[in-house]
Amino acid sequence: MLKNMFTIAWRNAIRHKQFSLLNILGLSIGITASITIALYIVNQYSYDNFHTKKDRVYRINQPMIWGDWNEQFASTGPNLAVALRSDIPEFEAVTRLHTPGELVVSYEPTNGTPISFNESKLFVAEQNFFQLFTFPAIAGDLNTALELPGSLVITQETATKYFGDNNPIGQTLTLNSSGQDTPFKVTAVIEDIPTNSHLQFDMLASMSSYQHIKDREHQWIWTTFVTYGLLSPSANASAVEAKLQAIPPKWAEQEIQNVFGQSYAEYMKGKKWTLTMQPLTEAYIHTPNSGNRLGPSGNIVYTHIFTAVGILILLLCSINFMNLSTAKSANRAKEVGIRKVLGSHKKSLVRQFIFESVLYVFVSTVIALVVTEISLGAFNQIANTELSLYNYLVDPAFAAILVGFVFLLGIAAGSYPAFYLSSFSPISVLKGKLSSGFKASAVRNGLVIFQFTISVALIICTFFVQKQLNYASGMNLGFDKDNILHVQNIEMLTDAQQETLQTQLAQEAVFSNVGLSDLVPPEVWNEDKYKAYGPDTEVVTLNRIRCNEEYVQLLDLKFAAGRNFEKARGNEKHKVILNASAVKMLGWEYPINPNNSPVGQHITFPNSHQALFEVIGVVEDFNFNSVKYEISPLLIIHQDNDHMWESGKSYLSLRLNPSLSNSTKEIESSLKTIEETLAGINPSIPFEYSFMNQEFEANFRTEQRMGQILNIFTTMALIIACLGLFGLAAFAAEQRKKELGVRKVLGASLQQLVYSFTKEFSVLIFVAILIASPLAYFLVNGWLASFAYKTPIEVWVFVAVGIASITIAWLTIGIHSINAARQNPAEVLRDE
Repeated sequence: MLKNMFTIAWRNAIRHKQFSLLNILGLSIGITASITIALYIVNQYSYDNFHTKKDRVYRINQPMIWGDWNEQFASTGPNLAVALRSDIPEFEAVTRLHTPGELVVSYEPTNGTPISFNESKLFVAEQNFFQLFTFPAIAGDLNTALELPGSLVITQETATKYFGDNNPIGQTLTLNSSGQDTPFKVTAVIEDIPTNSHLQFDMLASMSSYQHIKDREHQWIWTTFVTYGLLSPSANASAVEAKLQAIPPKWAEQEIQNVFGQSYAEYMKGKKWTLTMQPLTEAYIHTPNSGNRLGPSGNIVYTHIFTAVGILILLLCSINFMNLSTAKSANRAKEVGIRKVLGSHKKSLVRQFIFESVLYVFVSTVIALVVTEISLGAFNQIANTELSLYNYLVDPAFAAILVGFVFLLGIAAGSYPAFYLSSFSPISVLKGKLSSGFKASAVRNGLVIFQFTISVALIICTFFVQKQLNYASGMNLGFDKDNILHVQNIEMLTDAQQETLQTQLAQEAVFSNVGLSDLVPPEVWNEDKYKAYGPDTEVVTLNRIRCNEEYVQLLDLKFAAGRNFEKARGNEKHKVILNASAVKMLGWEYPINPNNSPVGQHITFPNSHQALFEVIGVVEDFNFNSVKYEISPLLIIHQDNDHMWESGKSYLSLRLNPSLSNSTKEIESSLKTIEETLAGINPSIPFEYSFMNQEFEANFRTEQRMGQILNIFTTMALIIACLGLFGLAAFAAEQRKKELGVRKVLGASLQQLVYSFTKEFSVLIFVAILIASPLAYFLVNGWLASFAYKTPIEVWVFVAVGIASITIAWLTIGIHSINAARQNPAEVLRDE
């Protein structure tokens, strides 16, 4: 029976080559897109699944205490872990990770040249870290590797980078932080961290090495820690989470009083300090808006978007198959009639058509697997992933899923055509009374509308994604971000060396400005609590940057009042500059009221009136962080300020003279000048740099990748829809050739015949545009809501996409309409 069914299917495929090609092409494109998206989605949900205790490990999140208390924050203070160990016995173990920031790590071999690298993936971990997380050891004992001060665990790749083929165990690496060198001994080597881990590190330093952490273990607002708990097997997560809510009022009370001079109840008025337990396997895919300080961040919204796109594309290619199968019903009507007269039952006819559908899906799936494997490298580059199809192909479970997919899609796509074709009355068919063709199916018209509704909506959404990216990249930041480069690792120089470096480079004509700062846009994240000096003033959160006067000049900030720091005035170290948002946040008027100007006023810490900082200037707001966020209040302090803690970092920023840095060669020459000058002062410092404009663009890298991927899948969806339209037009032309011949004999012109042919298709596309436009508006408006500054949703975009869609549809069916209209009526009607 199967052989006979295959023979019939093969003959029909050969007889209707165009139909077969269109179906296979459409299904192949759709299945390729769906497989690629499925691999991406599986990868997103695979993060941290390799840990053996993953089902019992939770990350403890708290509210975003530096901003919106309704948002979750994956970072906590060090005291949370102390509280959990004391009050929550349901946790078998609690561990913390601390991020000290980028450090320069050096190695001096006995015989050889010293080497040093800037390490950004270095965490400080407690000794029980490996009790919760599964990272296999290559050498050393992970149970004791982080127990003693001065202990360091490194990955295999890091061991090779520093020690080559030599045994790393017992070797000494020197960590430089804020100019101070601290030796660490390598106690263990682990396998390289899998890419699907939300923890991405190259080194783990023992927390017992850092006395300042022990000294500040009582703090709740030093949020540079991430806290994890291992729940005992018998514990109930919901019940434990309910118990957590008693911890902040009990443990943070003293800290709140010391820092803010308020009771916990006063400080928390209108807010809730809610602690939540986030399962380890959700730490990546459900990353809070504040991000993940320990590695990559997932985005559940984009994951849902791509899932929906994958399903829709699969629907589009299935609809194509249904439409083309039913549209060519007249071609197989006599076959159905004769087989029914000869005794075939409807069930056997349905089985034959379903078999053909499954066969088409099978062939298309094989082609899709080949195309996916070939194109996956390019997709990985765009999406910044490491997807592999081969790993799944050798998995029996995946093979079973794939077989099931072929049968399910084949049955789903072929069921309607099978029941439609098998329902023909043999008498009507053999008498030639069958009503068929493009006009005969309201269902088919509805499916065409659905196809183009999805395609048009995707095009509009994709357009607005690109429009938003262009809008963000072209925004006026309040300063010129172009031609500014940052030199890193400057904190390794002494203050005198930093000044020497700045002075020497400032003498170079290629640099128009040179300045020093501890942070640089768009990564100025250094928040603390302040208040205007005086009774009953409100405690507020301000971001902070430490710099010298030359750095303010380099940014060319616009002063609304007051002045910049000035060396000529003498002691400026306790003077500060505010941005406009900070002025308003602290309770002063902006625009500046001359009768109540903040210039000359003072700010202080919440619970200390001894440290006073005079406001000497107010600058207009400028974007010192990503333009995804609204401009926040900023405090600019002098680089010599000794009352505010230092971030431990230092950057030398240089603005290139545009007239002397037009070419790649000139820029390379400028970089060489900086490198040689730095080496002349301290040759041990790694020369690392970045350009500010590239750093701003990097903040939208996720959106850029999403936009590129959406472009690809939108194009595929449009191609599928056009393939279906092309096939339908071909069959409509075949079925209406006699009608068009009669019209031509009666005097209809070529233009009238073309219009008559394309009118029905145009109406369907127009209806699709009317449905797609409000749908796209709703989706775009929802996506743009996450941006502080967004491109306007303008009507012309919808009009332009609508015109483009109709034009594409006309071009798709144009060749068939013109050919049908140009046929000689004598040849078409000679048998009538």
